[in-house]
Order: sequence, then structure tokens, then C-alpha cells
Amino acid sequence: MLPAYKTIAQDVLSSDSDIELQILREMLQKLVKNLESVVGDRNSPVYQEFLRYLMISHLLLLKTECTRNNLNRCNAKLCTSLLRYCKDIRADKAFLDAGNANRAINQNDMAFIFFNRYIDLWDAIVDPEANMISENTEFENTDIPVPYEIPLPEKNLLTEAERDQIRDWVLEINMDGDVGNFLPTRVCEYCNWDQLYEAALACPQCKNTWEPCIISGYPLVQNQSISCKFCNMGALRDMWNDFISVTQHCPWCNSMQTPY
Repeated sequence: MLPAYKTIAQDVLSSDSDIELQILREMLQKLVKNLESVVGDRNSPVYQEFLRYLMISHLLLLKTECTRNNLNRCNAKLCTSLLRYCKDIRADKAFLDAGNANRAINQNDMAFIFFNRYIDLWDAIVDPEANMISENTEFENTDIPVPYEIPLPEKNLLTEAERDQIRDWVLEINMDGDVGNFLPTRVCEYCNWDQLYEAALACPQCKNTWEPCIISGYPLVQNQSISCKFCNMGALRDMWNDFISVTQHCPWCNSMQTPY
């Protein structure tokens, strides 16, 4: 039974249908709840695997809701968080969306890096053998998969002309000198390592981990975390307040909520 659920989850996550994602999320919420009671160990590999599928489907659906409600800051963080799952979702679309979402809030350093990777993937899809992606410096010590782990789709999302518009922006902003070549970092609250990628759910130095925020997908660092009064799922306070002030409901359990 579980292998069938896994196949369904993998197929739906690689598609782009909100209706299918909604059905998948509801199915996985029930499955994860049952697994928790049956397995009794939230650290079980089986439980963690389906919890990951649930979180991916949730974040993908939330991205649509944030776009519809013009929650640009939440959307940028969601799109950035989804990059860690680009072995499960369409990778080129994930990097394209992350570039666009970060550019929309003037996070040009991140947009520049994500668009560059999108262009690399665009070229690799056209000619996989001649366009192997070997440079990965910007993504070292992050939880974003390395290029050789990312499955390539058969066709590109954008035409060559549309790709060139993105490339022109990348070249222009690089010429202006307004961008850096590093993703933003934070200090690990466990070992004080100050080069931890801000969206990472695990510290490569001390190996401690964080749960993802149910609104942004970013790590639930202790001094910024709150939880829903009904489902007890965690969120970062500023992301919660942005989202709740517009939607008035918890994105996980749909209960009516107020800002903290």
C-alpha cells in the first residue's frame, strides 16, 4: 500500500495541477496522521518520507495562495524553500520561480544566483551531454541538491527568446555591480556557526535540524517561532502575521486565526 502512495505522490509533485495537489495534500495529511499512531516514531524513515511529501505539496499549494493574495515576501521565501525539494518537483521551474519571486521583492543577490542556475538548466535540457553543470560554489553547504542529482525534464518551459530576457537581466545587473555571489546566511543557534545558509533545515557543522515553517518553509528558529492554537504547527512570527492579516486562517488546518 505505501509504495502505491509513494508513486502517486511522486507523480503529482512533478505535475503542475493545483487540483491534484489539493487531493494529494488531503490524502497525505490522513496518511501521516495514521502513520504517527501506527508507527509511533516520528523519526521513522517511512514517516519522515511521507511527511516530506506532505510538506512539499503544502508549500506548492501555498505558493498559489500567496501569489493570489499578493503576499510577495511570503512567496519569495516559499519559492526559495522549495529549491531544497527540486529532486521531487520540476527543478527548472523551481529555480525560475525562485528567481522571479526574489526579484519581485528586490532580493537581487538571490534572484541573480537562482536565475543563473535556471539558465544552466535550460542549456542542459537542450543538450544534456554538452552542458553538464559543474560549477556549484554558490550552493555549497546548503540543502539545495547538487546538479547531478536533479532530474532534467525533456522540454524547456521557456522559449529561447524568453530565456534571453532573463539572461539579459542577469548580465545587466552583474555589470551594474549591484549583486553578490553568495546566498544569505544566518548564525546557527546551536553551534554559532555564522555561515549557515538562511533557508537550510540542517546545519552541516553540528548536524542539528529545524522543522520548516508552515507558511514560508524556512527553518523554525527558536526566537522567532509561534504555533497555531488549533493544530500546533509552527510558523515564523513575521510570516504568520503577513499571511494571517490577509487570509485570517491557518494554512495547515484552515482554522480561523489572528496575528500574534
